[in-house]
Amino acid sequence: MGSEFLEVAKRVFEAKRMPMSPRQIVDFAVAQRMFSDKRAGKTPHQTMKSKLSVHIRKHGDESPFVRTAPGRFYLRSLVERNQTLYEAVPYQKSMSGEDVLVFDTALMDDRWRFQGIQRHWKKVHDRLFRRSRCKYLDRLSAENSNAHKQVLTYVLVTRGENVLSFRRGNYNRTEDYLKGSECIGFGGHVSQKDFNLFSMHDMGLQECVVRELSEELELPAKDLQRIRTGEGLSCIGVLNDDSSDVGRRHFAFLYKYEASDDPYWEKPARGEKSITQLKWLNAEGSVLPIWLFEYWSQLCLRMYFPHLVRSTPAFRITRTKPLSPPHLLCVLGTVGSGKTELTRLLCKAYGYDEINSGRVLAELLGIPPVPQTPREQFQQHAWKYIQKRNGPTKLAAAIAEKAMVCGSDRVLIDGIRQRSTLNALVKQMGKSRTGLIYVHTLPDLAYQFYTARDSATGSIFDFLNIRQAPVELDVEEFIGIADAVLYNWTGIRDYVRIIHAMMQRLNIGRAK
Repeated sequence: MGSEFLEVAKRVFEAKRMPMSPRQIVDFAVAQRMFSDKRAGKTPHQTMKSKLSVHIRKHGDESPFVRTAPGRFYLRSLVERNQTLYEAVPYQKSMSGEDVLVFDTALMDDRWRFQGIQRHWKKVHDRLFRRSRCKYLDRLSAENSNAHKQVLTYVLVTRGENVLSFRRGNYNRTEDYLKGSECIGFGGHVSQKDFNLFSMHDMGLQECVVRELSEELELPAKDLQRIRTGEGLSCIGVLNDDSSDVGRRHFAFLYKYEASDDPYWEKPARGEKSITQLKWLNAEGSVLPIWLFEYWSQLCLRMYFPHLVRSTPAFRITRTKPLSPPHLLCVLGTVGSGKTELTRLLCKAYGYDEINSGRVLAELLGIPPVPQTPREQFQQHAWKYIQKRNGPTKLAAAIAEKAMVCGSDRVLIDGIRQRSTLNALVKQMGKSRTGLIYVHTLPDLAYQFYTARDSATGSIFDFLNIRQAPVELDVEEFIGIADAVLYNWTGIRDYVRIIHAMMQRLNIGRAK
């Protein structure tokens, strides 16, 4: 299709399988990190609307996209049976002309696959980076295939113990800030233009570092020369992240560049508009909460610069009124985030009556809840049910009925997974106040909490498959509408302490 926005829209529709507005498409794509690292623009939802509208107008019945209502778009191949179906337009080569370095994902077998950062990168490099195992592929084709890993460089610019940070992009929304928008990694895809006679030994990795840093920062001549000769530049690890759809398609080589003593570095300047708010992180200044940073930067900070960030649990309140009893309180979050511990504490110490949405759904399905029904099997049944036209409404009605029977001014709903169910529940409850608390935990930490709590077996990749099941796809979107966000980074003792601190801030007394 030749447009990143159209490719992203196609992937969103295939994941959500429902008509959506341009803003909903972009919101979901941003939450799932589907856009490229260089996407810019202050109003991407308007760009999405324009791209879809122009494509439909230009290609007519041959467009894979259709309008289902004013301001609503969908995939032609997914429209309901009573509507006319058309064949999608065959994929056309990207007009961008950018071919990126990739290798077959299958090369990362059970022995070589890992989640997060590995410091020892040389064996991985030697195994993967052979001309017989790497090739260049059109970037948009690569972005739409799990068969390949795209190779990136991720460069940390340092001055002694300090590291340079920034924000990328102009599309700053509440959930972006809550989930983390600060970054310490410069770089991007290794492109075919990085491969030349002098870079054959590393498939263009160092050339990519030189190109990306010189594009993203206005480097002084002294530093350009140093980087080209490798002075101050070193590879410090490799990063693999299978915790998201976009992460599974990328593989990064981590570099550290120790900046020169040029006065430029006292106040570095950006080279691209997508690089904003450049500043040095240092131990002498205010140590920042780790949740301010995007996930890859968090991994790097925890590995290489733990002294520059606070990784203790924390909370952020955006609205207090919905969180004050009498109310219906929804506890939201991904698998392993800490919802169960929060629910248990609120019920025991603050007098909440719990309604577990999973158990309610199990009653509707006529099957035992988790763990009597294996979680993966339950997820499949839940996904089929929630895709039915009246599925979310029936589930919400069943939850609302139980809430009414409680007769309590403090009712807690644990584990709603879909926005449609939440919207239907709010509607069912009428004028009753509804508050939302989202528990945010990093994927690798969530795996630790999950296995410790449930004595679960299986690798982190088995766990990530559970987190990324279709029925779970809406969950991370809740962070953008939550009235409070709890950041759960460490053990149970600190987590309990911060929950009590949040309730004290909300002026909610303990149960008598």
